[in-house]
Amino acid sequence: MLRQTKSWVALVLILQVLGAIFNAVDAKPFRILLDTDVATDDFFAFFYLLKLNRSEFELETITINTNIWSDAGHAVNHIYDMLYMMNRDDIAVGVGREGGILEDGTILPNVGGYLPIIEQGMTSAGYCRYRQVIPVGHGGRLCTDTNFGIRKAFLPHGSRKYSPLQQPTAQQVMIETISAGPIIVFLIGAHTNLAIFLMNNPHLKKNIEHIYVIGGGIRSENPSGCCFGNASLSCQPDMCGYPGNLFTDYNSNPYAEFNIFGDPFAAYQVYHSGIPITIVPLDATDTIPITEHFFKAFEESQRTYEAKYCFQSLKTKLAPLSADKSDTMGLQDPSCFVENGKGKCKDGYTMEVTGPGAVHVLVATKAKPNPDVHSKLDQQFFISFLDVSSYYLNFNLSDISNSTHIDQM
Repeated sequence: MLRQTKSWVALVLILQVLGAIFNAVDAKPFRILLDTDVATDDFFAFFYLLKLNRSEFELETITINTNIWSDAGHAVNHIYDMLYMMNRDDIAVGVGREGGILEDGTILPNVGGYLPIIEQGMTSAGYCRYRQVIPVGHGGRLCTDTNFGIRKAFLPHGSRKYSPLQQPTAQQVMIETISAGPIIVFLIGAHTNLAIFLMNNPHLKKNIEHIYVIGGGIRSENPSGCCFGNASLSCQPDMCGYPGNLFTDYNSNPYAEFNIFGDPFAAYQVYHSGIPITIVPLDATDTIPITEHFFKAFEESQRTYEAKYCFQSLKTKLAPLSADKSDTMGLQDPSCFVENGKGKCKDGYTMEVTGPGAVHVLVATKAKPNPDVHSKLDQQFFISFLDVSSYYLNFNLSDISNSTHIDQM
């Protein structure tokens, strides 16, 4: 089971709904802006988006959040290489730069997005209350940056590369893309980039038709997918009974999910923006555990380069789950600990509330089952993901000039 929110699962569920809407009306393509932290589950969703019918779903822009699981240069180059492999160098990619927030609250252009908003000053060096729950080494940020060493060995490299002083910024490409007309935004990492955009450009929020948030835990009591009789040698029930998935800090905050915990104030700004929002929390993604039957079916259906890359990444990602967590410090906030009990801190908890401070959002609760009751793949998601990941687009990778060697694996 992937320890982070399974963004690829949630995005497939959302796109199935949007596809039904598109087919029900004479509509133009859904223009899409994707904001991501480029973790493993995110680029599975990214490939899925790229392979959909562009007359229905048009991914136009990718912005990168770098205050949780990844670092700017590595994340940008990873996205560039994947876009090059998919013959989509037309897609704009933005990441933060050295803009800051003044003491009076003024947000300067191109604020970095390297830190949560409340920690962002005039530099990219600040307190790291939230990012300290992310492991640095084994299974953490360095593994995400390199995709466990698979990225450079597998992906071709095009002409676009990260250049700190020339790289388009997240705020620049957000303004350009959203100014162009109605758009849907997918947030599959922390919400820093979009929150800053909304705070600085309230006149443009009318163009955002809907925000789909992949993150949060609301009523889930099984955030690792290992509870209630599902434990195995690689999946131990160490996080049960609470909605969060901070596996590095569950003893101090069992309520938060990584994407929301990464910048709680940014999430608050997004949720209170007045834009229609649908949340796909752990509650929904927990209903689709990565089963042995799915893993085997995925292994046997690697007919495209992107399927091969995703499978190798998934296989490697699942391997270290039993690793020692001693290299992870976690939050280590004494005020959060409860003797002989779970922690009491709730930073980043997407709690259900009523009253004047509440906002109305749609919440996904579970995935659709496979209508074929005789199939070993019991979820419709499995069928959709395998079908899309395995079919060929109408271009040949050998037509991409100057590509590096790609192993057949």
